[in-house]
Amino acid sequence: AGDANYQAAAQRVQDIAIGKGAQTISISSVQPANPRVGGSSEVVTVAGPSTAPLTLAASGACSAVAKTVSFDAVGSCTITASQKGDANYLDAADVTQTMVVAQGGSGVEIGSSPNPSLPAQSVTFTVTVAFDATKNAASITKAAPIPSGPAEITDGTTVLGSAQLHAGVATISTQQLIVVGDHQIVASYSGDANYPATQSSAFVQTVAARPVEQVPGLQSLALALLSVMAA
Repeated sequence: AGDANYQAAAQRVQDIAIGKGAQTISISSVQPANPRVGGSSEVVTVAGPSTAPLTLAASGACSAVAKTVSFDAVGSCTITASQKGDANYLDAADVTQTMVVAQGGSGVEIGSSPNPSLPAQSVTFTVTVAFDATKNAASITKAAPIPSGPAEITDGTTVLGSAQLHAGVATISTQQLIVVGDHQIVASYSGDANYPATQSSAFVQTVAARPVEQVPGLQSLALALLSVMAA
């Protein structure tokens, strides 16, 4: 503006081009210390100022739904956090977190039919191997891989048979149970890429004695002989 001695100065204009601002994102949660097949982990992230949503992706031995990462197989798991830019901010640089997924725990259960059985009777044992949630503290949000490979049943040191798992179940039949009494049957699973080898608790299979079979007419014959001897 002017004053008593000077006229107002002519305006001068300076144009400044404002570019998009940079933004950063981060993964603030601590990765699991011992991730195992069948387990999962919640990932906590810090987004940048962009209006675009922060997204999470998983590759390798894991998969992601929203902020939950599920451990699907043994191997390396990489989690990638991404956020696009908008009218005011550039795309954020991706942030990754990598971990190694180990074998998950497995449980073995055994059943039989018939039980009790007779000596040398055919008995069918059903061995079921499944993910054992009690061996992993992580919450389960996704179905664990189905165990595969062979299972074997033994009676003490005697191998009664073996079979491959189909959908986590093996069926084994045997006629080797001859001795009358309780037999401690144990099912053993040899493990696969995702699950370690393990055994079931002892399962009691009872072999009952065969009933005494009476010969038809034997009682009548015995009475007749006794009558003859008495006479």
